[in-house]
Amino acid sequence: MIRSLMLFCAFALAFLTPRSGHGEEFDYPATGATTAALVIYSSADIERFDPLIRAFQTIYPGIDIKYHLLDTVDIFARAIKEADAGADSADLLISSAMDLQIKLVNDGYAAAYSSRETRALPRWARWRNEAFGFTFEPAVILYNRKLAPELGQVKTRFDLANLIGREEVRFRGKVITYNPERSGLGYLFGTQDAIQSEDFWYLARSIGDSKPQLSNSSGDMIRKVARGESLIAYNVLGSYALAEMRARPELGMIIPGDYCLAMQRIAIITKAAKNPGAARKFVDFLLSLKGQKIIAGAASLYSLHPDVQGRATISGLRAAAQGPVIPIRLGPGLLVYLDRLKRADFLRRWHSAMNRR
Repeated sequence: MIRSLMLFCAFALAFLTPRSGHGEEFDYPATGATTAALVIYSSADIERFDPLIRAFQTIYPGIDIKYHLLDTVDIFARAIKEADAGADSADLLISSAMDLQIKLVNDGYAAAYSSRETRALPRWARWRNEAFGFTFEPAVILYNRKLAPELGQVKTRFDLANLIGREEVRFRGKVITYNPERSGLGYLFGTQDAIQSEDFWYLARSIGDSKPQLSNSSGDMIRKVARGESLIAYNVLGSYALAEMRARPELGMIIPGDYCLAMQRIAIITKAAKNPGAARKFVDFLLSLKGQKIIAGAASLYSLHPDVQGRATISGLRAAAQGPVIPIRLGPGLLVYLDRLKRADFLRRWHSAMNRR
């Protein structure tokens, strides 16, 4: 207990403090006689999860669902704080910050579960029967096709860095990316980029020269590019971008040709769950063929199921990519950059790149 509280305090300081308070709560009352109440903490926008929840309730009409929309860092911090205090908490944690989810598993906050659906996952999408990946979402470059059509010629990070450098005045204040100091997903993408190639730091310095805008969410970045407040966004979630592109023809998406990182949204059943049975059913539904078809369709979150076809699928992404698609693998390797010194070193180098002038 004391060790867990000390770890929580250390991470609260490292990641600042939770920012969204209680976030937003969405209630989905049981459509039949209530048999269970499932509490979910999730970082996925409700527009993405609404069709999944409604489809789930057609199969299990007796399950009442409370969906708490929170930042990834808030999910991590609340899960620890509530579990250590013995307070009511979530049954299921769903987050795009894969490293923070693995940290929760590693520190004993997750319950093990094995089923036909979980065992069918590729090894890089599950860990210790406690963390389950159910999407395959690319990190992409988003741009405004009307205001900056020349960005459509960008193929790699090196190309983007060169273009920003050549046209420094044009792109001054018009580039936006994650703030890895405040965004769990932004930190994950940044550290994984640093592992893959030194070109990331060349790009980071070019972005820093442009006096960029920094954001905590893909949704915010997409809206700013669509409005022309930014011309280009780096490391946007391709799932969110694809969903918005259907209604916003001014948006263009680039899958980097040097490599494309693919994030998995991770589900964890908490050890303190009051309704573990309902949580297990929801995990199985997310991994099922029916759930994965919704993920590729109405939810637009990129399915990882090999039998699901379409643009928002693992096969569709690999077909569209001009280079290697690299899944961020679940496992203890994700804990490396959560080390206090490693984190401080990465952020020091990132700040240096962002503040060169």
